[in-house]
Amino acid sequence: MQENNNENKKTLNENDANDVMQNSENTETNDTEETDVTPVSEENVSESELTENNESDVSNTISEEETADNYSFDDEEDDFAISPEENDETAPSEQDDNADDDTETDIEKEQRKAELTKKIKAVLKKAAVPALIAVIVLICTFIAFFIYSLSTIEEDKVMKNVYIEQLDVGGLTYDEALDSINATYLLQNTAITLTSNGQTYEINGSDIGLTAIAEDTAKKAFDYCKSDSTLKNAFAAIELMFKPHIIVPAVQVDTEQLDAKLNEFGNIALGERKQHYVEFNDDGTLTIYSGKTGYNLDPSTAEQEVITALSNEIFNNIAVTFTSAPPDEMTVESLDALVYKDPTDARYEINGNDVNIVAGDTGRYINKDEAASVIGNVYEGCEPVTLPFYVSYPTVDENTLREKLFSATLSSYSTSYGGSTANRCANVARAASLINGKVIAPGDVFSFNDTVGHRTIENGFSTAKEYVDGKSVDGIGGGTCQVSSTLYSAVLYADLSIVERLNHMMTVGYIPLGQDATVSDGGVDFKFKNNTDYPIKVSAYTSGATITVSIIGTDWEPHREVKISSTSSTSGKNTVVRSTRYVYANGELISTDTLNTSTYMPHEP
Repeated sequence: MQENNNENKKTLNENDANDVMQNSENTETNDTEETDVTPVSEENVSESELTENNESDVSNTISEEETADNYSFDDEEDDFAISPEENDETAPSEQDDNADDDTETDIEKEQRKAELTKKIKAVLKKAAVPALIAVIVLICTFIAFFIYSLSTIEEDKVMKNVYIEQLDVGGLTYDEALDSINATYLLQNTAITLTSNGQTYEINGSDIGLTAIAEDTAKKAFDYCKSDSTLKNAFAAIELMFKPHIIVPAVQVDTEQLDAKLNEFGNIALGERKQHYVEFNDDGTLTIYSGKTGYNLDPSTAEQEVITALSNEIFNNIAVTFTSAPPDEMTVESLDALVYKDPTDARYEINGNDVNIVAGDTGRYINKDEAASVIGNVYEGCEPVTLPFYVSYPTVDENTLREKLFSATLSSYSTSYGGSTANRCANVARAASLINGKVIAPGDVFSFNDTVGHRTIENGFSTAKEYVDGKSVDGIGGGTCQVSSTLYSAVLYADLSIVERLNHMMTVGYIPLGQDATVSDGGVDFKFKNNTDYPIKVSAYTSGATITVSIIGTDWEPHREVKISSTSSTSGKNTVVRSTRYVYANGELISTDTLNTSTYMPHEP
């Protein structure tokens, strides 16, 4: 068979050569005519004969190879390889010394392609059944996984293998997950990175009060694999069989803390914005220095960008927007606001019963006309501008205040307790010592009970006679009311405001009717208010059988004089006393104050 093929090939090549020579002659003689007719010599082989011979050879070749028992994939690999003859169409054929005949090579290529196609179809036919079986098995496996995954979804619990950060909440109910979240330290150590203007800034969750919204976070965990899409739920459940699902908590931040951090970053990213500023010189001049463009201290846009990113579970490379602004234009008015300062008077500070003097301070101001002449030279990048300023002084300096404080006795009143028992005398002296030196700031209210405290043995009081329900009985602290009554009279004559006062149930002999003030431990109190502009101090002491109470302060301007007028009447067995306070300044009546009406019961025999 090989010999026949070679003979065919030889004949084919010889005939093709004759055709080429013949066509060349025809072209030369008939270059002005177009024709499709090619003269064929007797020795030429017709196209049909060529086709029949080639098809016969190809058929024989394929038949022999398909029936071979030693067919293997190695044979296929050889068939896929491209021979040097196929790769280089210009290379001369081994059977043809002429190198001009390409027709045979093209036919051989078509034969090889057909042969290869048949082999591929045979291989695919052999592999079709196993492949079909594999596909069926795969589909069945998927269906089984699909059905099983759906069966693992519990409607009343979080899916197993679900975590919130490092917190395992799988298998928990919503309420259990909520309790676990509330008891767990979440997000506080979360690193957050911000970017702006080519700068990166890292903060910690604790720096901005980053915390989890427990309810929303628990719902995110509980709702996983419980969407409206069954297919989506199944795929999510299958995924949980092989790896955990990490839930990022729903978040909230402290906006004030966040804004503080954003302002820090804004100054880094855009530079710190500086306004035009002023420095004061010892020579009575001021110097205006230029400000510069920078971050405008408005974090509102950046704040929303951060909150949005955190809500979308983005914690890294959060792009934030800052804006810059130049310094505000300086005007005469803005310069005056920077410079002007009121002088401050010397003042006092009260610490308990101690009064300390605090020195005052001078004020300053500018001449606006002078400022207007130079203000146009103030702009960003300008040279420093100099301007004079002026000083104003306080009305009350330290020495003046020191001379005023406690410089006058506003009033003084004394009562006698001669004939009292030793214990009553001791109680009077004890109560007087407790109110002595008490300082009351302007506007403050003095309480006798709060100042003296409980009338107990531990507080230095003794048992003595006192009125209870109209009867004279033994009680701890008897005689204390004489101190409160003497203080009340001193307060009246100092023209201080009475806040709370009640007369005794029966008259007392140590003070005029209507000028007494009864007190009881934990009950009735005596109160007055310092209505002066300066602190006042209570002075109380005993000498012999006399108690004297004085109000020390700063004298009224102008000096005041106080008179008390009382009228008595009877109402049944009771005595009714009506009192009025008259206040004079420079001899002129400036106020009339109707005091409490005092009603006294008769003494029991």
